[in-house]
Amino acid sequence: MTIEIKKCTLDDLKTLHNLSVETYTDTFGEYNTEADLNDYLDKAYNNAELKKELTNINSMFYFAFYDGKLAGYLKLNVLDAQSESIGDESLEIERIYIRKQFKRLGLGTKLLNFGIAKAEELNKQSVWLGVWENNFPAQKFYQKMDFVRYSEHKFIMGESVQTDYILKKELR
Repeated sequence: MTIEIKKCTLDDLKTLHNLSVETYTDTFGEYNTEADLNDYLDKAYNNAELKKELTNINSMFYFAFYDGKLAGYLKLNVLDAQSESIGDESLEIERIYIRKQFKRLGLGTKLLNFGIAKAEELNKQSVWLGVWENNFPAQKFYQKMDFVRYSEHKFIMGESVQTDYILKKELR
């Protein structure tokens, strides 16, 4: 088993778009109406939005490969790219998504640890992320990785207003 993490570039836009739509739909599709899901996907993962995110110097995307096959991706944000005003001393792990066939192989842990290592490399004091209030397996995973509930925010999914818990891990 070989896991490789590779930084994404603008040349990866189409692959990132397809992977984002696939993994988000697999993760949340069954919990939302088709209209709400499609509305969100059209807004969050359209090419113009992803291009803007890929070219933001305060955001970083990484692909994860498992035995040479594209398995998932990670998005990290610092400074003004963070989706919440947690502070300049924090790094946000905004997205960790793994394709269905690659789940339960340690990729989530590898990507989370990669994000934490990036935060340490950037001399950040904490790492934070949002997790849907009903995503109990993810909450359990993050708790095992020493993240604690810090706050919460509303997440708009089409016509549906959902709650995400903000989890934080202190590094120092």
